[in-house]
Amino acid sequence: MDKDQIFRIIESGESQEVEFKESFHSFQEFSKIMCGFANTYGGIVIVGVNAKKEAVGLKEDADKLQQKISSSAQAISPPIIPSIEVHDINNRKIITIVIQRAIDNTFHTFQGVIWVKIGSTLKKIEGNQIVDFLRSKQILCFDETPNNAKISDIDANKIKDYLSIRKQLDYFKSHAIEDFLISMKLATKNGDLRIKNSALLFFAKNPIAFNPQIELKLVRFEGAEPVKIIAHELVQTDLIESIEKALSFVKTNISKSIQIKLDAKREEKYQYPVDVIREAIVNAVVHRNYFSKDAIQIYIFSDRIEITNPGSLPQGLPKELFGTLSVQRNPLTYKILRDYGYVEGLGSGVPRMINSMRERGLPDPEFGIYEQFFRIVLRNQSSNLKPIKEHSNLNERQLKAIKFLKENKSMKTKMHMRINRVSSGTARLDINEMIKFGYIKKIGSFRGVYYILNEEK
Repeated sequence: MDKDQIFRIIESGESQEVEFKESFHSFQEFSKIMCGFANTYGGIVIVGVNAKKEAVGLKEDADKLQQKISSSAQAISPPIIPSIEVHDINNRKIITIVIQRAIDNTFHTFQGVIWVKIGSTLKKIEGNQIVDFLRSKQILCFDETPNNAKISDIDANKIKDYLSIRKQLDYFKSHAIEDFLISMKLATKNGDLRIKNSALLFFAKNPIAFNPQIELKLVRFEGAEPVKIIAHELVQTDLIESIEKALSFVKTNISKSIQIKLDAKREEKYQYPVDVIREAIVNAVVHRNYFSKDAIQIYIFSDRIEITNPGSLPQGLPKELFGTLSVQRNPLTYKILRDYGYVEGLGSGVPRMINSMRERGLPDPEFGIYEQFFRIVLRNQSSNLKPIKEHSNLNERQLKAIKFLKENKSMKTKMHMRINRVSSGTARLDINEMIKFGYIKKIGSFRGVYYILNEEK
């Protein structure tokens, strides 16, 4: 890490990924901090910098301090191996400690306690939160959890429909249902066959009998308040049929117009873009917390549609990265929906939704991220926002960055700062917006991060 990087980090201040320590207070404190970083998104601790972002220097010998930091890292279970470096800043020595994020399906503890970093706060995970944490780390995963279902509970016709999409129509000529479930990792066999929840969400004869929480509550209200119900439906079936029934209900209960094209064909134009409605419904189905007993709710009002699903963002995923990363809470469910053509991944759904709404002159979708649930709101008032594809939502600095990327293939934050003569904070805001709207992609992590053009744009 060079001095310019350190200066930029100090200038930006403390965050979820950065913490300043004026001195080494105790082994326990540093073990907790490093444990928290590793369990969340990784990060950097700078010793010798105070809360006012001033480099005050080390209060003890640098070599001894490095030994203390290493000992603190070894006290974590399993131990972590941070990158520890000594630097001279303004004629004062400081130490940087870079902690990598724990690899998938693993976590760290200190003295038997799980620590995480939430914003700038270090938090102990305890009680019911431990189960939630393990689920968020995909250590406890609904998809992978076996149920008590039997082969007789599986609908062969539903599997045949799925296989037809994969162009495997002759599969059952030489294979049984059990073979399909095992090959798709939808079941395991070590003696008895154990069918997983993911298989039942798509292929059970009666999915609601095994997972009653999968229902969708669909309601059309009169006016803009949830008072008088005009229409309602409770969907209790497999995920594919649930998505289609929900989409059909919404289309039936929103306004539409009929346009006659030049070739005399009729074209239906709905109050909201249908692709945005579908994307929002699929998002709720694929990303919901299936451990929760609550249902997905789709409420239609005169001025908006609200689609709410149980489960917030996975623990450790900052809100500012929402819409730029594709993170699967339910990977097996995601894979099957992808095979059906409902999801594409790569974090492209949010930019597509924004673009479709703007093309129709409607406001951007609103994404509500709460502690226990997630909500998408689509509004039907007119808006002056321009479609993303016109580049009109980019400022002059961002246009320079796009031009630079077309000529040089990749760019780091430091280069954006240089070509636009801006601070690191302004550069990060520019870059985050370009990621959000799908112009560029983030490659790598922490010190190795760089950006490339999104060729799909």
